[in-house]
Amino acid sequence: MATTEPIRNTATTVAARRARVAQLLRDNVQQADIARRLNVSKHVVWRDAQAIERDTAQRPDQPQPAPPRHSRDALARRAEEARDAMRDVSDAVAAVVAARPSHVAVTTATAHAWARQLRDHAAVLARIADDFTEYYPATATSERG
Repeated sequence: MATTEPIRNTATTVAARRARVAQLLRDNVQQADIARRLNVSKHVVWRDAQAIERDTAQRPDQPQPAPPRHSRDALARRAEEARDAMRDVSDAVAAVVAARPSHVAVTTATAHAWARQLRDHAAVLARIADDFTEYYPATATSERG
């Protein structure tokens, strides 16, 4: 039986993905976020980034393009946003600890909902913490050793 789905050209698919990866990298999107957006593994994005860098590398005798002016500002802004978010997380955790919600008289349904919410948030935060080992491999080693 013949299939009606068009056959994809792998080279075209890879080229299109790499073009998208290149654009997102220029927009200062982290590789883990790119992988999630494009529904590919972090390793695929890393390989694409390496290939993009190789393909766009210029000979030393050619003039190098000036770095975008906004990149330093964008990085500083992202760092400030991350610091604020980390402070907010710390404040929220401290507030939950102080409130001791597991010792509050609420309905069973509310207690179960709160427990589920805490587990869901903890899982998301654990995934974010795991991302640090991708970008800062020494973090995992230094915490253990």
